[in-house]
Amino acid sequence: METWYEYVGNVHMHTVHSDGEGTFADLALAARRAGLDFIVVTDHNVLVKDEEGYRHGVLVLVGEEIHDRERSPEVNHLLCLGIREDLAHLAHDPQALIDAVNEQGGLTFIAHPIERSAPLVPETYPWVDWHVRGFTGIELWNYMSSLREFAVNRWVGLALSFFPKYFVKAPLPEVLGLWDDLLREGKVVAIGGSDAHAHVYSLGPFRRCIFPYEFLFRTVNTHILTPTPFVGDVAHDAALVYEALRLGHVWVGYDLIGDTRHVRFWATGAGGIHVIMGDSIPVSRNVTLHAVLPRPARILLRKDGEIVHEVRGQTLTYRVLEPGVYRLEAWRRSWGKERGWVFTNPIYVEADN
Repeated sequence: METWYEYVGNVHMHTVHSDGEGTFADLALAARRAGLDFIVVTDHNVLVKDEEGYRHGVLVLVGEEIHDRERSPEVNHLLCLGIREDLAHLAHDPQALIDAVNEQGGLTFIAHPIERSAPLVPETYPWVDWHVRGFTGIELWNYMSSLREFAVNRWVGLALSFFPKYFVKAPLPEVLGLWDDLLREGKVVAIGGSDAHAHVYSLGPFRRCIFPYEFLFRTVNTHILTPTPFVGDVAHDAALVYEALRLGHVWVGYDLIGDTRHVRFWATGAGGIHVIMGDSIPVSRNVTLHAVLPRPARILLRKDGEIVHEVRGQTLTYRVLEPGVYRLEAWRRSWGKERGWVFTNPIYVEADN
């Protein structure tokens, strides 16, 4: 069996270079305290590449969240990762933007593709131009976006600001359904992010940071598997991160309710073949799917979006009888409710040619 190296990161966050409250050093320190290995900063329509590097032992990468500021509402936010040059001038044309990122060897993830509004935060910023092609994937779970729907009045909003863990349960069902629909057309990688801003609000003499970076970095994270370890060289380690994201060797973990390190989802087949989440395998290889979790949960195996197997525990084994897109979910009870815990990228079991 191949050896894989696991790293935990947070993708999608903002600094003082756009609408965040913290500096790059602030974010790196918060990430270290939260136990992260890497972060990807995505300020709005600005690419601050000279801030990239290791800080406080954390690999700090710089991408860009690009959207058209002339459009009202400002829909179509695209996370552009691994790019060398600012592409905000293409914000008005999502397909041209995706194509330009691809030309630079970068990755594109559709940010908060569906959002729900609430009386206190009626504005939403979904993706609407679904005719585009060539994007890498979608942001399956955006933690800050998932809070919006609960802000129904000021009292609930106040409770939400102090006790968000009691409100958030899982990615929006509409986003999970969207992902399954997109997967029927081809490979689409799912990531999770915090969308951290760490805004500070004032009430008279009192000032308080709502949803600090460190807290958000302990919530929804993106875990990656790489074939070789980080070595402390920025270019080398960045390439490992981006390749894992490109291939879908990734799961989204709600680490706030339990550390999702050491999740594994793989397939074996005749002839000693072994593939992991994000990979493809021919159905003719007598495929068996395997999963291991770090602690017990309700484990769901979905084929083309539909549940085909369910177990409670830490392991799953399933003999595949037909081709399809197989992905894993794990749910755990925490703070009085069952909550989404792990969402892996799929294993693609392909029909024989």
